Amino acid sequence: MRRSALLLAAFCAGGAAAARAQTPSLAPGVDTLRPGSVEAASAVRVAAEPRSFRIVTVPVPAAFPADREVRFEIVSVGPAAILGTRSGALPPARGEVRVVVFTAGLPARARAGATPIARVRLSVPGGATVEVPVELDVARVPGAGVRLTRGLVAVHRGTRFSLGYLVTNTGNAPDSLDVGLTAPSGWQVQGPAPRHTLEADGTAQGAITVTVPEGTATGAARLRLVVRGSGGERARADAVIEVVDPDAVGATYAPRLTGGIATVVGDTGPVRAAIGFSLDGQLSDRLRVNGRLVQELDSRHLDTRGLGRVGYFPGAPYVTLASDRWQATGGTTGVVFSDLTGVNLWGKGASFAGGFDRWRLTALAGRPVVGGSGNGGRLLGTQVGWRVGGGWVNAAATDLEDPQGGTRRLQAIALGGSAPIGGGTTVAAELANRRFAAGEGLGWLMELHREAESDHLLLRYVHAPGGSGAFARVRNEVSGFGTRALAGGVLLSGSYWRSDDENAAFSRLHSSGWSLSPQIAVDSNTTAGIEARGTSFDATGASGTFGNAERMVGVVVDSRLGSLYVSGGTSIGRAARTAVTQSGFASTVEAGRATYRGLVGWASGRGNFQLSGNVEQNGAGTGLLPRQYIVGLQADRVPLRRGGAVLLNAAVQRYGWFGDRPGANLVRLGLTAPLGLGLFLTADVERNPFVVDAGGASRWIVALKMERAVQVPVAALRPAVQGVVYEDRNANGRRDPEEPGVLGAVVRRGAEAVVTDRSGRFRFYDRTDAPTRLDETSLPFGLVVNAAALPQPGAKRGDIGVIPTSPLEVEFLLMPGDDGRVPKVDFHRALVRARDARGDLWTAQVDSAGLATFHALPPGRYELDVDLTGLSEPLQPRGPVPAFTVEIGGAAPRLKIPVYPRRIRMRDGSRPGSPGSGPSGSTL
Repeated sequence: MRRSALLLAAFCAGGAAAARAQTPSLAPGVDTLRPGSVEAASAVRVAAEPRSFRIVTVPVPAAFPADREVRFEIVSVGPAAILGTRSGALPPARGEVRVVVFTAGLPARARAGATPIARVRLSVPGGATVEVPVELDVARVPGAGVRLTRGLVAVHRGTRFSLGYLVTNTGNAPDSLDVGLTAPSGWQVQGPAPRHTLEADGTAQGAITVTVPEGTATGAARLRLVVRGSGGERARADAVIEVVDPDAVGATYAPRLTGGIATVVGDTGPVRAAIGFSLDGQLSDRLRVNGRLVQELDSRHLDTRGLGRVGYFPGAPYVTLASDRWQATGGTTGVVFSDLTGVNLWGKGASFAGGFDRWRLTALAGRPVVGGSGNGGRLLGTQVGWRVGGGWVNAAATDLEDPQGGTRRLQAIALGGSAPIGGGTTVAAELANRRFAAGEGLGWLMELHREAESDHLLLRYVHAPGGSGAFARVRNEVSGFGTRALAGGVLLSGSYWRSDDENAAFSRLHSSGWSLSPQIAVDSNTTAGIEARGTSFDATGASGTFGNAERMVGVVVDSRLGSLYVSGGTSIGRAARTAVTQSGFASTVEAGRATYRGLVGWASGRGNFQLSGNVEQNGAGTGLLPRQYIVGLQADRVPLRRGGAVLLNAAVQRYGWFGDRPGANLVRLGLTAPLGLGLFLTADVERNPFVVDAGGASRWIVALKMERAVQVPVAALRPAVQGVVYEDRNANGRRDPEEPGVLGAVVRRGAEAVVTDRSGRFRFYDRTDAPTRLDETSLPFGLVVNAAALPQPGAKRGDIGVIPTSPLEVEFLLMPGDDGRVPKVDFHRALVRARDARGDLWTAQVDSAGLATFHALPPGRYELDVDLTGLSEPLQPRGPVPAFTVEIGGAAPRLKIPVYPRRIRMRDGSRPGSPGSGPSGSTL
């Protein structure tokens, strides 16, 4: 209390100093005070902010005689709470300015601008009276709040939907608020951003229309609603959009068959064409099909690179049948058994992979022929695993031969397994007898894998006699990779590898490398890190030994701010080239190397745009170009018309060598667009300076593809669960004839999510034991689920009832206290909650004037909990707070609750030994 008194004295001293500069003057034409008159003086104005206390000093006008006592009275006239003595007398004082000092408490919701709060009446006995108006110049504090009418909106691909919202001006002055929407790439926001001009505490309702592109993937997408004012962003709200494919809930199992034709046209060469078919979809409850065939029409004129630009890849047809436990593929297929029994097995044939509770099986039978007739060979292998305790035991056998590009052979029999050892760590080992073209040997593999919340570790050692000539990656390899999360947002990662191999051309191939990369999260949008790495490679053959090595260190920074993202990095180091010939000639060249790169991009609903640059400098003799730069500009998925159906892709890259050689430009342009009648066009134009014809010239290459997709019904679909979401208006737990269905509600069951139609119907087709549940965030505002109208677990018919809620207002009436004073209080911090019969709490929104609003209360009986202890002046109701009942679909009458001020007792704790001195000197 003593410290408070010292602070008050300091404030008073400062206020008195200020008062000398702002002494109130009398009205124009009044120079002296006439006995018995009441004169008006100029106002005293003090700057203040909402939710603050200001010390106000009112100097006594110079017209009052300095040798007489001046009496004062403070009359409250505004929203501020006046603290301190409201009446008294100032003793005579010659040569000094006498001041009246009091404290004004401004509520949090005070309006901006000049606000009268009091009149100070000054008088001398038997003389005149002067009234000095006191005003607070309240600072403008902008603010806004926004709420979505639906937190979850379900839509179909290729349709429009409206996202409704309520925006409130929570500032203390009129404001103009712009409402914008950030949508995923390709989504189109219709029309300009809405603008709402609102008074303080004003609310407006609006909606923004968005078009979902046809090619949007199903699942959840997030949209962000942002409210901006003159000073920047004020508020935001996120909406979840559930994109649902209407074809996925049809009445039949109907895989989608897409057929098309593509052609590649050069500016001088012949036309090259190919046809393609793809099939994808469900054949039954648990069986799915996926396949693709691309066949050239003239193998003599085939441009595989041009066809690949529009998604056609000839020579790799396949069809796959898959369930939740197994997958079988015919045509072009591949399998990876292990480093000892065969990797990179790819060809034409059949493969199978299945995983079950106690065993698993992988098998392959085919020929190593890809894109041609080949010269024979075989790919035969199988691997079987059994679960033993918490681990697995595996056995495998393979017979492999590939005559393409140099004969590779392997016949292997292997036995291995894996087991957990605790702490997220698993060890694995395998032993194999390997017979290959040059001999036979015993191979082994050991591996340790740890996966924990804050770290990851993988250690491997492989010895595979025969190496890459016998379907292994290398002959000997040791490698390790690990990451660990440290305190302060630091992530440390590192790796090391070393390998040896041989083939028909080289008797020894050796490579090794390492990397170390600490990274730190500067904030939620920015990361920075250091990268250090080193690599080396050398090969020994009949001509000698040749090798290269490189050591680099650099820094990298990545950041994202809304739709804008930036990335940059630089690295410097040394590169070396060595050569030792059989004649004894040896050469070693080492020089510096540096790289610089930068990227800036913008991703929005209007497309993805990216500008990038790369500069590289290399010392002479290292086998690299001395100086090179690449500058590129790229735009992806740019909609050319509303709805996002027509999309443009474009890219330009400039390659330069700082005058050492002529520069080159790469240009690409792509377009996708619907043509009507179900036809879809894809076009791609490219001029690539690094792809030349027989005459050494680069050309413009144009690739065109036209496709059409149809559904192929194969079996009738019977829903596993079906029902209706309806308004249970009488809350009886069953649907009556006059109760309508609810459109657009999201109902979930396991991995399925469906949207109710206009009659409220929904259907599920997956055979699963998962319960059916309604996502309440997708309901229109004012509807909640009726717990008494939910389907029973396992029921085939699952109607779900929702009940309409009602608003309720609670008004607090300020009553005079024992001293007859009516308090002026901002109720914004009041807490008002309704408790239903089950004990659930519903919280009201309270404004500064004391009106609490429950926007949506379900029908039922409620008790009211009121907490007013957080207000600037403590208030309390007298007597019990009334309970209330909310009827179905009815509007409850406004509840009015009188509240009274508590008596405040101020004790002077500045005198030692006085009652109430010490930390508890002020009590309520």
